[in-house]
Amino acid sequence: MDDGTDTIEVEIEEAAPGLSTGTASAALAAAALLAACGGGGGAEPGGSASPAAPATTPATPAAPPPTRRDAARFLSQATFGAIGPAQVDALVTQGFDGWLTAQFAKPAALHIDYLNSQRGRDQKAGEKPYLAEETSYEAVWQQWLTGEDQLRARVSWALLQTFVISNIAPDIRPVAMSSYMDMLNRNAFGSWRTLLQDVALHPAMGYYLNMLESEKENAAKGTHPNENFAREVLQLFSIGLIQLNADGTPKLDSAGKTQPTYDEAVVKGFAKAFSGWSYGALDNTKASQFHDHDDNNEALWVVPMKAWASYHSPGDKLLLDGKTLPAGQTPEKDMADALDAIFQHPNVPPFFAKQLIQRLVTSNPSAAYVGRVAAVFVNDGSGVRGNLKAVVRAVLMDAEARGDSPAANVAKQREPVIRFANMLRGLGAKSTSGLNRIQYLDSSDDALGQSPLLAPSVFNFYSPGYRPAGPIAAQGWVAPEFQISGETAVASSLNFFADLFNGGGYGWPEQHRLNLDLASLAALDATALIDRLDLLFFNLGMSATTRSRLTKLVAAIDSKTESVKAALIVTALSPDHVIQR
Repeated sequence: MDDGTDTIEVEIEEAAPGLSTGTASAALAAAALLAACGGGGGAEPGGSASPAAPATTPATPAAPPPTRRDAARFLSQATFGAIGPAQVDALVTQGFDGWLTAQFAKPAALHIDYLNSQRGRDQKAGEKPYLAEETSYEAVWQQWLTGEDQLRARVSWALLQTFVISNIAPDIRPVAMSSYMDMLNRNAFGSWRTLLQDVALHPAMGYYLNMLESEKENAAKGTHPNENFAREVLQLFSIGLIQLNADGTPKLDSAGKTQPTYDEAVVKGFAKAFSGWSYGALDNTKASQFHDHDDNNEALWVVPMKAWASYHSPGDKLLLDGKTLPAGQTPEKDMADALDAIFQHPNVPPFFAKQLIQRLVTSNPSAAYVGRVAAVFVNDGSGVRGNLKAVVRAVLMDAEARGDSPAANVAKQREPVIRFANMLRGLGAKSTSGLNRIQYLDSSDDALGQSPLLAPSVFNFYSPGYRPAGPIAAQGWVAPEFQISGETAVASSLNFFADLFNGGGYGWPEQHRLNLDLASLAALDATALIDRLDLLFFNLGMSATTRSRLTKLVAAIDSKTESVKAALIVTALSPDHVIQR
């Protein structure tokens, strides 16, 4: 009886003759990106320059009711994957607007609750209960796989990749990480200004980017306020390095050159404005507590930071576009004014809009798409700036995002963790305990090269402007996720998914193992099986080539279960699955 292994190797060999399995899989992934993002089509490059901002109007919902194809596409953009045909069909009936309204009303999952439920696990009787850092990673996956607040989870994942914290060191307490995730979930559909403040004052961010316990300059000691958070909040979180038009294209000067948004003096000004903050659970009437405390006290990590006036820089502070904060303001006033200066900067709407579109819909949105979403950020229709609920709706309901036949530029690589979550949800993965043990996936040698809360730096797993050499660069487009899709990582992910399918599940110990429901697929005939894979993992966009390959593969294997496993492995490496369209 054929176990499918030889057939799979033949399929890879046919796709890339003369290459090893690992090398061929890498070549296939590269082909996937180039096929989806590198071919003409005349679409507007996402990074092209424009000397003047175009007139923009708020995005309006696409008028036609959803087709099954567009419903599947929508779920791949707004969730961590459909859990079955019934969910797709329910969306067709409910409609996008009704689904969004219902999702906006779902309460946020609480990661801290998960941690508390796991406190002291695997410990001997009599030992003091403690929290392992792994529980924070599991809490993320618990929300992704089982939470009803799928849109909130997907948006908060996008926010985490902008407002990055990471335990790669590792030295951030579990309660700090999970409290931070709860904060992102809480703000996912709220005010961007509130989100910015909650990020700035969260002790996890304060610790990660050194604003926590940053104190005023001391000429005698030669010290000055820490500039790390000040620099990154400008460069990575809000406005970027160059001035933008309202559609996200670079604003050029009379000589056709880009213009910087700020200089080093501005960074120093913001660093001074952000000085004098320590743990919010301490007594700020006692100067000694600014530095003198027990960092292992969990209560310190779940309360917003608090100001100590005696440690705050008293002088004036230069901010953006020549604005200066006067000397003698309180640290709270300086903080509020500094964050307001960022919030009101004209770069914020297009900068944030483009990155959210990239995380949810396409790596290369047209300038018009960015402009429409940015306009909603500026004014949600009721005069409110930074209404994230309206912005999320605009991203997902824009005409460029919707429809059965997206334009050539509407494509992005599914991140490795998104593909994993998509497979687990689509294959009905469940454990007897209802929990998971998904923890470290960041190795590019034997895992996925990506793992929540374990980005390699504040620059995330990849740059939103990453442009691999070749046809994609020649087109003027970007492919951010390709930065973590080198040959080793692609071969490793192929092995990872092959182990997942061949083993029938993921995780340990046994009660927490996520077991795949392969039996329901094995019960289908070949045509129905491939149709099911097309719906769940290709958004009904499976190419004729992939369908033909799967048809031959399934027919060549006698065992129904083994043919399902083989078909899933080929699905995992197929260009039209790897690329979200």
